[in-house]
Amino acid sequence: GIDNGIMQEAPIYYYTMGASSRRGWHSAWQWPLPAEQSTNFYFSGEPSGSVESVNDGSLSLNVPANGTGKDDYLVDYFTTTGASTRWDNGTGGTFFYDDMARNDRKGLTYTTTPLPVEVEITGHPVGHLWITSTAKDGDFFVYLEDVTETGISQYVTEGVLRASHRAISSPPYHNLGLPYHRSYAEDLANLPGQPVELVFDLLPTSYAFDLGHRIRVTITGADKDNALTPELNPPPTVSLYRDADHASHIVLPIIP
Repeated sequence: GIDNGIMQEAPIYYYTMGASSRRGWHSAWQWPLPAEQSTNFYFSGEPSGSVESVNDGSLSLNVPANGTGKDDYLVDYFTTTGASTRWDNGTGGTFFYDDMARNDRKGLTYTTTPLPVEVEITGHPVGHLWITSTAKDGDFFVYLEDVTETGISQYVTEGVLRASHRAISSPPYHNLGLPYHRSYAEDLANLPGQPVELVFDLLPTSYAFDLGHRIRVTITGADKDNALTPELNPPPTVSLYRDADHASHIVLPIIP
């Protein structure tokens, strides 16, 4: 019953990482932030020239116009974000992310051109992947990264979904408008022969990409040191579609 002023403070506090001009603690009265501008960044086949990955694609604000377009990826079960990640930190251990470009080379990547201005994202990125696979199921990891002017790729956040759990349901609670997968037994479904869309959110973050840096999305089929993905022999081939009818993209919560 003591009026200590806590009820007059904003209910949300978050820390912005990245560019020094925006780095630090901030408070908000609403979440998602009222200023958020959900912006689609589409996967493109145009080479970015920034990494020697399986495909070296681009990340673009332009909606795909072509009727065809896809990238094939033989799942590499040795991809990993390292043995000391945020998951270790969550159980009290230390964590450290090395240059993600080493892991990016083993996956599908989509990278912007150098940014002409600082870009802040604060909130929940959401991935939309149109895929097929030679297997009936598979894990899909999506990493959001900050690429420096020297080519070092820094971890920002990540999301993952097992394809058989892709069915979206109505959440039993306020879910901030994010895709909700209840994963009941009756919801599970194998991958068919035609493209299907996987929609899932990445862990929320607040990060400011510096002028001259690039935004990168990397997609893999495993994270050996952090996830128990069933390993098939031979490994399956995944196709990610990026055409007018199957416009794979990521939605980023841009803060002006």
